[in-house]
Amino acid sequence: MNKIQSIVSVNPQEYMTSHHLSFQQIKVMNNIISCQTPNMGSHRLVCECGHEKIVNNSCHNRHCPICGNFKKEMWIQKQQETTIHSHYFHLVFTIPSELRSLTYFNQKILYNLLYDATSKTILDLSHNQLSTIPGFSLILHTWSQTLTYHPHLHCILAGGGLSFDQTQFKSFKKKFFLPVKMISKVFKAKYLEELKQLYEDKKLTLPNKLAYLNQQEAFKNFVNELYMKDWVVYSKKAFKSASHVINYLGRYTHKIAIYDNRIKYFDEYTVTFEYHDRSDNNKRKELTLQREEFMRRFLDHVLPYRFTKIRHYGFLSNRLRNQKTEMIRKLIELQRGIVIPIVKALDKEILLTKLIGDKKACCPICGGSFHYYYEYG
Repeated sequence: MNKIQSIVSVNPQEYMTSHHLSFQQIKVMNNIISCQTPNMGSHRLVCECGHEKIVNNSCHNRHCPICGNFKKEMWIQKQQETTIHSHYFHLVFTIPSELRSLTYFNQKILYNLLYDATSKTILDLSHNQLSTIPGFSLILHTWSQTLTYHPHLHCILAGGGLSFDQTQFKSFKKKFFLPVKMISKVFKAKYLEELKQLYEDKKLTLPNKLAYLNQQEAFKNFVNELYMKDWVVYSKKAFKSASHVINYLGRYTHKIAIYDNRIKYFDEYTVTFEYHDRSDNNKRKELTLQREEFMRRFLDHVLPYRFTKIRHYGFLSNRLRNQKTEMIRKLIELQRGIVIPIVKALDKEILLTKLIGDKKACCPICGGSFHYYYEYG
């Protein structure tokens, strides 16, 4: 049993009954507690030599710290086939702290708004300022280093775009995409315009502490204050190549709020974990929370049911990706006079063996593969 699983397993029923949890949060708790235990059921692996072994099932919940590694690696393998020979930009889109409470109580609709405003900002600026069709991916994170609620989008943007007539691949400057003040201004305008429309259409849920926003004048003042604030879009150091992007994606796409390696100590009452304090030169520090507070913060980051966390746009959109990236590769080869090798995804069995090792993947008696899978419980 790992650390987070042990923490969640302390009096879970008492915690569930004493806290107002969503169905998804309860499901995450139950899945983490049961993951890779007999409670989740088991399956039997049988080798042709007759050797058998019983393996407990994983929960496959995307918030589970145990699961997800194989799924993540399969996803990364697939992405490698459609990366292009270019540098990539890394942008982070955040919303002001005043919007966090409203977002928490309207997660699905306001997360979608965050994706919509961000994608339209990149698409419109690329079209109007650079005369190109961009390609980018957006990844939602909802936590800070101390597990507080802090929704933001990571944007991985290819360092070039297709010309409108699709006869050229135009490379962008390597140090930055566009001035961040320009990006922030457009992002703020698009977000708040759509937020006002959602309010007018009565699609927002207002909890008790935000009930005053039911008055139109109060909501108007709330939005005006948001217009007056500086919205920050961070522009991080550009990735030099597609391989750097893949390494980043491997760390962040299927990431959860915290893993065992950051937890230094825990008992029935407290949890101590490590974090980087960005306000103090990114120094490593430790924070101790009451177990219930740690649980609350951890469960704050459970996503809505079937919510799509990773989304692709422009020439990387799911419908066009294979066709457009193949076209871009050929254009880059013609423009630069180089041959770009295509990286193919590994076969599932080869990838599994690579991840867990031969000893676990193969029969310990004869060295053969386990071919037959039977439900055991």
